[in-house]
Amino acid sequence: MFFKPAELQSREVKPFEGFPFGLSEGSLAGVISTDELAETAFLYHLVANALKDGPVYHIGPGASFSVKVLKRLTEDVSNLYAGNVYSVEELLQALNVVEDGSLVVVSLFPALLNRSAEGVVEVRKLVDRKGLILVLGHTTIELNELDLPGEFRRLYDLPEIFEALAVLRTSSYRGHYRLNMTVLKAPPDYVSAVGDHSIPIDSLIKPLL
Repeated sequence: MFFKPAELQSREVKPFEGFPFGLSEGSLAGVISTDELAETAFLYHLVANALKDGPVYHIGPGASFSVKVLKRLTEDVSNLYAGNVYSVEELLQALNVVEDGSLVVVSLFPALLNRSAEGVVEVRKLVDRKGLILVLGHTTIELNELDLPGEFRRLYDLPEIFEALAVLRTSSYRGHYRLNMTVLKAPPDYVSAVGDHSIPIDSLIKPLL
């Protein structure tokens, strides 16, 4: 079936209030972090907030996730599931069995074997069919800041079919932290978020350290 009635999506997630955009069901996002603190702040707060409304899955190639750290943000982690995948084929198998409408976070997506534009299209199909909120993340210090569109193409193969593309960085001065973001693409409801942002995150970082 090619067509169905257009409907408002019921679930939307953000890592925290003040984040420039939210992700709704049927959304695909690519998020690059240039340091571990940026990744940790985004990932753990996103998962903690999403757990209130339904299942959350964290998967990746040997990606570690600390339930102990997560419990500093939320006590109830009964909706959290974790697993390892090492290729795009395994990722597709995993996406086929997650609950419809779930948040799925994939760490180190560019490290998966057999990554290709065709594979990303197959991932996109599952996101649409199952109404998933899928975040494909990566953390790297080797990022050409002068050509971010080229970096997303290098790491994500087909960035045109993503709803959101963002680069996250943290900076600190005298014990105060900021999340510095470049949003290259945002969901239609948040098109004004495209551009650069600098957000104070002292209260978000404190429980993670």
